[in-house]
Amino acid sequence: MFRLFGAVISSLIIASTTSHAATTDIPTFRGAQIIKSKPVEGSVIEVPLAKIYRSGRGWEPETVKRVEGQAFQTLYKIGRNVPLEEVTRYYENALNNIDGSSTLFECVSRSCGSSNAWANNFFNDYLLYGADQSQFLKVILDGEGHYRILYINRRGAGDVMVRIDEVIPDGSGNAQLSILAQLGATDTPRIRSFLREQSDLTRIVAFITAASSDENPIERGDQYITAIKDAISADEARKLRMINLANMGNPVYGENRIIFISIAN
Repeated sequence: MFRLFGAVISSLIIASTTSHAATTDIPTFRGAQIIKSKPVEGSVIEVPLAKIYRSGRGWEPETVKRVEGQAFQTLYKIGRNVPLEEVTRYYENALNNIDGSSTLFECVSRSCGSSNAWANNFFNDYLLYGADQSQFLKVILDGEGHYRILYINRRGAGDVMVRIDEVIPDGSGNAQLSILAQLGATDTPRIRSFLREQSDLTRIVAFITAASSDENPIERGDQYITAIKDAISADEARKLRMINLANMGNPVYGENRIIFISIAN
């Protein structure tokens, strides 16, 4: 059981750090809140290359590329007072500015097909559902051979939802990982000191654990992350990716800890 759990956590680290190493060139929109981040390991992943339509098997894009590899899926929420066009333009420019990027498919509004189908049938996330006329989808291939899938829509409640998937084909790069430090999640002086000593924070991922005895370990992990971001510089907070493991990492890494992982290719 312990060995299996350790393997699962290791897979999470590999997927998260590999993705982070490549996605630091997609800056986060101001005020965006990460709703969820999920790695997908050892799978055949569909990259959409056309609008979605109803087929004999349900809803699916008219053209897809099936890629064997891993993916990292991140969902952001942006406040309802932010213009949708501003968010779309921001992320479209971010994708276009990635080194070696080429657009494989792009659609806006009703030319994408049904937003309900994209949300519930393709991305399997109802939080992406909005009006057909307010959706935006863009797919690129970057210079490292990774695919980026961007989907944006405004929900009925008004929030703008941004989904970014990075698909990493097998053989496009092997990650070498090492644990740099394990500190208490509330040990702010040592955390700040450690970060000041690092030359490139974009190559580091921090995993935060909470206590199993906490009534809500997920919320506790989020509180740790917020406190750490408030204690470090804005530049450090922007570059450092922090992942909330809640109490899932306790058998391996202990409770109320922050674990700094370095990735190198």
